[in-house]
Amino acid sequence: MRSDEVAAKITRHVRRFIAWLTDGLGHDRLTAVTPREITAWRDHLAAAGNQAKDGTPAPMAPATVNNHLAHLSALFTWIGAHAPAGLLRHGDPTKNVAPLRLPAPTVRALTGSQVRTVKNVLDRIEDFHQLTGRRHRSTARAVHRHARPLRDRAIVHLILGTGLRRAEVVGLDLAQLDPHTPTELRRVKKARLIDVRGKGHTSRTVFLGRDTRQALADYLEHERDGDLDAKSAALFLAASSITARRPGGRLSPRSINTIVGEIGRLHDAQSGDRERDLGTLRPHDLRHTFGYLLSEASGHNRAELERRLGHANDRYLRLYTNPPDDIAAGLVEGF
Repeated sequence: MRSDEVAAKITRHVRRFIAWLTDGLGHDRLTAVTPREITAWRDHLAAAGNQAKDGTPAPMAPATVNNHLAHLSALFTWIGAHAPAGLLRHGDPTKNVAPLRLPAPTVRALTGSQVRTVKNVLDRIEDFHQLTGRRHRSTARAVHRHARPLRDRAIVHLILGTGLRRAEVVGLDLAQLDPHTPTELRRVKKARLIDVRGKGHTSRTVFLGRDTRQALADYLEHERDGDLDAKSAALFLAASSITARRPGGRLSPRSINTIVGEIGRLHDAQSGDRERDLGTLRPHDLRHTFGYLLSEASGHNRAELERRLGHANDRYLRLYTNPPDDIAAGLVEGF
């Protein structure tokens, strides 16, 4: 019932618990798992569940810790439903272990000036990937063999212009794009993505703005065909020169982080104003930006936000009605 990506994530989390528990006890001959062990594991993850770049233990984010607890709870719920009676003599050990308190959600929407400079980087993205040196001077706009600048530009414009989640982006097939030819994408004003599947079994139609249409047309015309194989149905494909790519070439959600993060790095390298620096740019920053701009344009219409952002309910919509810090600071400047 779960995607391969989610199933693999659950497996990693459960195996982390098994490894931590058996390492701590020195054996795996357990007669019971108690709330004490679950609580200790939760605290361990919060204090040292991650690994820093230098290899030393580092804290894990509270939301990630709670995600581990939820997956472990799901395992014990499954055991309680399917295993012989009496296996969990003490009941579900996760039941009375409280999740960590989450910090107040922060708005990561970009300011208007940051959006402008991000788009300026996207307009020149091919130049950043162009190979230099004497042996490349005779080749017009030669780029690194793994680089796909037109694909990356289309992905960033798509998220910034539609608010799609990274999993939704990599799950897109070319057949969902209407129209799906470069000529038609450049001509029409109502291009769309059909049946985009989101969280909570939601499905929606996503309309594409001018920048996104043009970027998709460039990618389809000049790059995508070179990465096709017999199983390629995905809209966005990994470079065929990558030997470890998936059959069909579909990108992973993590690769979207890399693509968006590189745009942020290029932005900050080009910016002469430290106040505009983005730091680590994330796909959700672009989604928040779209949500905030849509909220402003729609007069904070919650039904429109819920529909366009693909939420099953309006629980998180207040995130998108909050302005970025720079704008919020300006609102009270004259008070």
